Formats: sequence, structure tokens, C-alpha cells
Amino acid sequence: MPARLLLSAVSSRLRAAIDELLPVMRRDDLAGFQRIFDRLFADGRGLPPDELTAAVGELAQLLAYRPEGVFARLALVAGAYVEWGGSPLALAETAPTCTLVTLRLRAKFSELWPVAGGGRPEPGADQAPAMGELTGVFRAAAGRLGLSEREASAVAFAWFDAGHWVNLMITAMGHREFRDAAGLLPEIGQAAAQLGDSVPRAHWLPGLVQVLDDDPIVVIDHTTGRGYRLTMSGVGDNFQLHTLLADRLIGDPAHGLLAGEAPAPAWVAAATMAPPRRPIEDTIQRRFRLFDGTGAYIYPEGRPADIPLLDGIRVIVLHPPGGNYRWDGGRAYEHMVPALTLDHIMTPEEADAWGARIAPARETDLFGINQT
Repeated sequence: MPARLLLSAVSSRLRAAIDELLPVMRRDDLAGFQRIFDRLFADGRGLPPDELTAAVGELAQLLAYRPEGVFARLALVAGAYVEWGGSPLALAETAPTCTLVTLRLRAKFSELWPVAGGGRPEPGADQAPAMGELTGVFRAAAGRLGLSEREASAVAFAWFDAGHWVNLMITAMGHREFRDAAGLLPEIGQAAAQLGDSVPRAHWLPGLVQVLDDDPIVVIDHTTGRGYRLTMSGVGDNFQLHTLLADRLIGDPAHGLLAGEAPAPAWVAAATMAPPRRPIEDTIQRRFRLFDGTGAYIYPEGRPADIPLLDGIRVIVLHPPGGNYRWDGGRAYEHMVPALTLDHIMTPEEADAWGARIAPARETDLFGINQT
């Protein structure tokens, strides 16, 4: 931990509070920490992005210094500052490691609880024990668990800490600059998947780590034979991909686009930056059914990363929608802004060459013409 925090870019509203944190954390002053914690939330709200970004940088250092126990709650403050407009980039150096360690310790908690808890049911999120009580249980059982008292305490702390780190990573991973700089993301997804439902919202992480950035795709329209090259970043699921493809490709056929009814602007907004949930009277309706280059149906519930590569690139074949299929969520990850750019409208020769490589669609989906 650096001896001096660089606070010049942080508002005076936060400077005093952040400056007090390090000595409070060093002497384990929990009451003092709670007081400062409350101030950080109150004083950070409404600050401009550059000041929030600077504050996130300071909090990243403090989190790396004391990433467990009561002090892990600083992850909630850092996440709030990112949601309010700050950049999460400073978190990329240490937050993934802290998250991975905590998630693995949380899995260890469930593994060891039958011994430490003496046969009692594992505590659930709706019946949180006191932190001192739970750490006391594990420290008392340390010898039987084959752990030192410090190791036993770390396992107990993870029961409380995992949710804080999960929430921070969900927020941070919604930002491209963080995804580009952060390491250990696949490992975090694997660790989160092993936790099942024991940590609220952890189930979002395995999907987030599969998000593709700067991923080229080829799209062929089955009806017209027209072809397109696009680049995709930050698209969370195939529901969102349906909406964005329709927005980019439906337009004036005289300009190489596809005839049809474009998605409503409010649907596109829900798939990009507006609140993602659509009212029941105006849910999103798909304009195509999607198939991959092998002829398999692309399920809306899946993710772009599930689409297989054909000759090194993901290929999507558009078919008529074949029914009134709707959904109410514009995007899975509210804080992740997607990009889908139309890079090139293929010549007929280019489109035909791709069409020759594509297997016929196996239209066995609900709205397919050859249902099985």
C-alpha cells in the first residue's frame, strides 16, 4: 500500500473521508470505518465523472490492501461510483484477483461447513449471522479443518465478502476498458458457476466473461442472398443481438439493405443505453429467425459466443421470423453498452461465395416450416 494517496483530482467533499480511511483500516477501527463508509456514499453522489474516476483509483488501492471482512464493503462504494459515471479501469489491476480468491474461499466455505457447523444447515443470505459469530465458529474448528486460525477466518469472511466482489465485477465488466485490461475473467466465470445459487447474482458472471469484443461476423440473408460484414462488441445475449441486427440491416433495399419493418426506436434504445425492461404493452418483436453456418438454429436465449465459427468467423443466416415472437428485456447487462457496426455490404459475388459454404437450415424451431 503506498504511503501517500494521490488525491489531487478528488473533490474536497471526498478528500478528507478517503484520507481518513487508511489509518482507520490499519487500526481496525470498525466504528470509524462505518462512519466514513456512509460519508463516501453521501458525498460521492452527483460528482462529475472525472472526480468519481479519481476516487475509484484511490478505493482500488485500499481494497487491494484490505480486501476481506468489513473493509470489503468498499467494493460497494467503488461500484456505485462506476455506476454514477466513474471509470472502473483502475480496478482492473487487482479487483479480478481479489474476486477470484474470494469466490474460491466462498466455495471452500460450503465444502467445510458440514464440519465447522457441526451438522447445522449452511446459513443463507436471508439469515445472515454476525460476522464475529461466524468467524468464531471457523476459528474454533480450525484444527479439525486442517487450517490455521487466520486461514479459517478468511474462509468465514468469504461468506460475507463474495457478494460485494460479485456486484463490483458485474458493474465493472459492463465497461469495455475494464474487460480489455482485466485478467482472470474466465477463471472468475468458472468459480462463479461452481457457487450455484449460494451467492446472489453470481450467476451473471459466467455469461459476462463470455462477452465478445471486436468480434467479426458475417450475415447472409436467406431470402435475398445479400451478405454483410459487421463487428460486434459488448452484446450480452442473442435477444439483444436480434434487435441490433434488425436495426442495422433493415432499411432501403436500393442502398443494399433489407426490406422490412425496422424495430421500434424504443426497442433499440432498450438494447443499447435506455432502461432495458419494456412494458408489457410494447414488448420487443423479432424480425428474423437466426441460424448459424452449420444450419443449426440460434436460440434467442443463448449468447453470441455460442455461435460456432465457420472458416474462422461467426456466420449468421437470416430467415423470415415466421411468427410473433416477443420478449420484454432489451439487454441482459444494464451497464454494458453494445456496439454492432455494419462494416461492409457484400457484392453479389462475395455473398454467393459465403452462401456456398453454408449448410441448409434445419428448421426444427417452434416457428420453422419443417417442425419435428
